[in-house]
Amino acid sequence: MSLFASLPQPTNASSQCSYSSLWGRAGEKWSATGKLPDFSYAGYHAGEKAIPKASAKWDLRRDFHAKADGVTDDSDALLSAVHSIKSGVLFIPAGTYVIAKRIDITSGDLVIKGAGPNKTILLFPNSLTALYGNKAKGTEASQWSFGPGLFNVTGQDPINVSTRLATVTAPAKRGDKVLHLSNSISVKKGEWIRLVESDPRKGTEASGSLIHYLYGDLMPAGEDLLGTQNVVRFLSRVKSASATQIELERPLPYDVRAEWMPEIHRFTPSIEEFGLEDLSIHFPSSPYPGHFKEVGYNAVFIRNLANSWISNVEIQNADFGVDLNATNFCTVQNVVLTTSKNRAESPEARGWNGHHGIDVSHGTENLVSGFDVRTRLVHDISVEWYALHTVFANGRGVDLNMDHHREANYSSLFSNLDLGAGTRPFDSGGSGNRGAHSGAYSTFWNLHASASLKPPAKDFGPRLNFIGLNFATIDNASYEWFNETGVVCPAELQDAMRQARLRR
Repeated sequence: MSLFASLPQPTNASSQCSYSSLWGRAGEKWSATGKLPDFSYAGYHAGEKAIPKASAKWDLRRDFHAKADGVTDDSDALLSAVHSIKSGVLFIPAGTYVIAKRIDITSGDLVIKGAGPNKTILLFPNSLTALYGNKAKGTEASQWSFGPGLFNVTGQDPINVSTRLATVTAPAKRGDKVLHLSNSISVKKGEWIRLVESDPRKGTEASGSLIHYLYGDLMPAGEDLLGTQNVVRFLSRVKSASATQIELERPLPYDVRAEWMPEIHRFTPSIEEFGLEDLSIHFPSSPYPGHFKEVGYNAVFIRNLANSWISNVEIQNADFGVDLNATNFCTVQNVVLTTSKNRAESPEARGWNGHHGIDVSHGTENLVSGFDVRTRLVHDISVEWYALHTVFANGRGVDLNMDHHREANYSSLFSNLDLGAGTRPFDSGGSGNRGAHSGAYSTFWNLHASASLKPPAKDFGPRLNFIGLNFATIDNASYEWFNETGVVCPAELQDAMRQARLRR
């Protein structure tokens, strides 16, 4: 039975549009075992709460004596504020704040709020290379190509013996809700728990079987991923628990198999309710030195956070804009990536103005919406490293590419996007020994561009869904691609799914 079957038709339905056979008018054609994943839980508090608008208790100029004159180094004022405020809202009034040091936050449910983009400006004059030097990392020319940021928020979200509640003792299929456990566990109805599965150890007969599954059991696993631990990190509330059985609120997006060492863990992130909003982060105007030669003008990196957000933030002249690593139920909304002038003048830049725009990896149920990539980066928006149910919605770019960076990213959604020129929508990176670009069930819903869009290469990924992209034909039966043409309603899938679930 469909999770959405009894719901009314959305009010924005139009007689001019068609309805996907995977969704229908109001979700009545959706199936937990079908081609279309459930993206309804993506974002802050699973899309069930609005991002809060609390009043500020602290003021960076009044309480911590920042100057905001564009000349004085205000690093110590900001560091003092973020290290002393345990909970609440720090207001940064309009002005330009020179931040000459790296900012690292490791605790607290802190909200940092400015007066608005291009009103409150955090100016970082120093790259990571200028602050710390630059040692080669492997074969890469720069150790700062992938992070960290000059503004970092790092929590703890352990998956270890202290969080383990039980092992799963019986197999289960994608779409099931009931799990059988090795022992009774003390959990309450409505409590979030985490299902964890790992690829079998390298050298064993089953090694690579979980990675192969994430590639739809249709494509090779990728040698570099074999034996990876804690690949599956699925979160659900408990609907009921009795003896050695639990029923989950939501259906499994993966199979559960004994060889993948399935376990149930508590979900205990150390940082929730962090917010960064209503400000600009600027770096000096400088030529982009080229791919893997970045000096480290990296903006915002958040790791191991849950139920947090970045909202209404402009980032200028960055090598790397926003990175979400191992985050869960986080929202990035209305982020603008831009440059003060063209950074791509040298041959080494190859027409790019930076490395990564917005990147999501390892985590689950993250929502990136309303973004505007006003420049051309190597990778504009990216999903990688086993990320589950990542959603990019209602965004645009001058010539947007949807980078699938290999590493068995699974069940991602790209919905209602303006790709601009449309010359490189599926340009993607990642090491070739980590499998295909996309894992199974990536879904592309109502994407638009100035030019006619062309499908990705046939080995891009398995079981991909193309809805409303109007590809004339797709000949890829071997990897089970699905193609529906026409103007499709709803215009944006994730929010339609969310609203349908909340109306149940």
